[in-house]
Amino acid sequence: MIAFIKAVHTAIWIVMTMSVFYIGYAVYRMSFDPWFFVSLFLIGGEILVILLNSWRCPLTNIARRYTGEDSPNFDIYLPRTIAKYNKEIFSIILLLILMMYVYNSVF
Repeated sequence: MIAFIKAVHTAIWIVMTMSVFYIGYAVYRMSFDPWFFVSLFLIGGEILVILLNSWRCPLTNIARRYTGEDSPNFDIYLPRTIAKYNKEIFSIILLLILMMYVYNSVF
């Protein structure tokens, strides 16, 4: 079961990562097509779910039921460092995208 949870969690992570970078691409081009809004909706939903779940992915809580392991990547197929700092990394990337949007809007 833990392998299934890790696979699902990794697939979701890939979709969310692609969404973040698509948002960045759209902001860089200042071209907002339907995929931009889908990506924005997905990321907004993910942020809401994580905030409502005490800054943790719900899949992490589910995976804990099936293992006693406690490493940062016990529930996802990512390198340990990326799994440990995932939220911080993507928060910074989203902040940079927001700053790029403000800059492009003003100039």
